[in-house]
Amino acid sequence: MNITSLFRILFLLLIPVVADAAGSMAVGNPEKMLAGLDVSLQRKDQYEKRKLKEIDGLKGRLHTVSGEKRYDVLRQLYHRYSSYQYDSAYVYARQMGHMAQRLRSVDYAVESQCAVVFCLLSAGLYNEASDAFDAIDCRAASAPYRKIYYTTAVRFYYDMADFTHAEPYMDRYIRQGNAYTDSLLTYLHKGSIDWWYAVGMRQMKQRRYDACMKSFQALLNLKDVDTHTKAIVTSSMGWVCLFKRQDDRAVCYLAQAALYDNEAVTRETTALCTLARLLYRHGDIRRATEYVRQSLENANFYGARQRVIEVSSILPIIEHDRYQMVEHQRNALATTAVIAVLFVLALLLFTWFIRRQMKKIKQAQAVIAERKAQLEQKNALLQEVNKIKDEYIGQSFYANAEYINKVEKLYRTIDRKIADRRYDDLRMSLKESELIAERKSMFADFDKTFLNLFPTFIEQYNRLFADTGGKSVEKGKSLTTEMRIFALIRLGITDSERIAKFLNYSIHTINTYKTRVKNKSIVDNDQFEAKIMEI
Repeated sequence: MNITSLFRILFLLLIPVVADAAGSMAVGNPEKMLAGLDVSLQRKDQYEKRKLKEIDGLKGRLHTVSGEKRYDVLRQLYHRYSSYQYDSAYVYARQMGHMAQRLRSVDYAVESQCAVVFCLLSAGLYNEASDAFDAIDCRAASAPYRKIYYTTAVRFYYDMADFTHAEPYMDRYIRQGNAYTDSLLTYLHKGSIDWWYAVGMRQMKQRRYDACMKSFQALLNLKDVDTHTKAIVTSSMGWVCLFKRQDDRAVCYLAQAALYDNEAVTRETTALCTLARLLYRHGDIRRATEYVRQSLENANFYGARQRVIEVSSILPIIEHDRYQMVEHQRNALATTAVIAVLFVLALLLFTWFIRRQMKKIKQAQAVIAERKAQLEQKNALLQEVNKIKDEYIGQSFYANAEYINKVEKLYRTIDRKIADRRYDDLRMSLKESELIAERKSMFADFDKTFLNLFPTFIEQYNRLFADTGGKSVEKGKSLTTEMRIFALIRLGITDSERIAKFLNYSIHTINTYKTRVKNKSIVDNDQFEAKIMEI
């Protein structure tokens, strides 16, 4: 064995030891990590100039290429902007989509749509991101691009869970994210960077924090892990340590994540803001203020609405504490005066608020009373109209029936006198045909009155039958005998004896008509009369 081979073996054996030592250093020296972060933040402009130089080079190439090469340059520009500036990232994601249409590539179309979803999520446009995600169809895409789709789906549902942060929606989004993670893992090589990242994120969402930390540590131990991925992983590990109340380790991981973000010129980040919260809680107001200020600057530069709101809610708290530190140096009299003034202002504001609420309540009560009076008035009118209608129909129908009965009695008397040959008492002009005509006239009056009250009765009645057999009655014409029976039922006359008396049929005949009609109907016999009453 030569010297070169021996050194190579020793070097390979020392790699795990060095990695473990670096890891223990990262989690064992919070102050050193914060000092390193401060130095890195001072070099922020240098890192940004380097990134902008790369972007300018890609923009220059964009004008010299076409076809798939142009799409590849657009993809690289999108990736440079994706965590740097929302507006530009979104523009290049859309241009990727247009280029995918020109190339008629299903794979590129899926990739560009996923890029748009990522931009919208990062900017806090969750409704728009949901619509864009639902529009993606990856069924015809090849395996590498289905992997991109599932990666986007996992990010979408996990971000929705973090944004919603309320049950049962958060748990449902996490379950959907976990399901997409299972699908994503089938496209990843076990033990790869992406595989460990997907497994670790799923374990974190499942609150299996010990397993999550092991998975992320396994990822960090791999070679060729890019800076942006390291930033996301160490930020996640810092969040887990926060949950487990391991504040020193959380400071180290979050500071390391913020350092990676600064080196990668990532503006869409949470590590620095989370670190500021933690430092503020431990009383390091100076660093907390500076980190929050830079977090707000990053969020505004990127265009992340939800980050701006989140950071803006922290900054006033920290500034308030700084103000309190100065305020404590003032004398007690000034403090008391300020508190008294604030109390008076609060009292005045509270009084004004109560008066405004009372005014609104009185207005609402007046509106309710007015609506109630209008409702009572309309109900009274309806009752009056119904009473008039019922009285008019009932009286007119029964008066006609009584008139027919009297006429029948008169004809029987005439017949009897004829039999007794009492011709002097008779008028030769009276004939039985006149009685029939009177009854027909009464039915015609009934039909006219009823159809005026229920103009759609015939149409709705015919709908109860699959085939009217050509017996449908036109609107405005007379009713058939069957219709007349059920018209009386619609008016509330349900007694077969009264119906028979009015129509001059026997009770048996009325019941036969009713049974025959119900049997022809498309509804159940028990429900037929209820359907008639609904007209």
